Amino acid sequence: MSDQTFVSDDGRFQLRLPARHVAQMLAFCRGSAGRETGGILVGHYAPTLDCAVVTGVSGPPADSRASRTRFVRGVRGLKQWLRSLWNGPRHYYLGEWHFHPGAAPVPSAADRDQMREIAASPTYHCPEPLLVILGGDPDGDWTISAHVFVVCGNAVALRQACDEERSEVKEEQ
Repeated sequence: MSDQTFVSDDGRFQLRLPARHVAQMLAFCRGSAGRETGGILVGHYAPTLDCAVVTGVSGPPADSRASRTRFVRGVRGLKQWLRSLWNGPRHYYLGEWHFHPGAAPVPSAADRDQMREIAASPTYHCPEPLLVILGGDPDGDWTISAHVFVVCGNAVALRQACDEERSEVKEEQ
C-alpha cells in the first residue's frame, strides 16, 4: 500500500494520508464486525496552507455508537489523546474518518450534516474539516474518498492524485 494523496480539481485543497494511517483505519474497520466505525484525523498543514498532512488517526472512542449503516463518534478519551498530541509540534484536529462496510465511500446526508456542524462550530477551530471515508471490504476490495467541508457548508470532493501531482505535493511539504 502506498501513501494516498488527494487534490481538489482547482488545486485549492490537498490531503496527504500516509499508508501507515490508512492501514490503521483498515485495522479498525476489520475489528468493527461489519458495523460502521471511525475516528478523528490529526496533523498539520503545509506552509502554503493548501495541503493537510495526516500525522495520526484515532479509533472509535468507547462511547461511540455504531450499526451496519450508522456511526456516531463518541468523545471518551479523545481530549486526553489530543492534549498529548498538542503538547508536541504540529498536530491539529483536521477532521473525521469513518467506514461504510460493503458500500461506496460516499458521504451520506447525515455525514454532510455532521461536517457542516463541525465547520461552523467555534469549538472545533476547524472551518474546513476533512472527511475521509473507507468503503467496501477492508480485507479485500476497498475504496477511499476524501472531502473538505468549507465554512459555507459546501463539500469539495478531492480526487486521488496522479503520480505527477503526488510528487508536487511531497515537494511542497
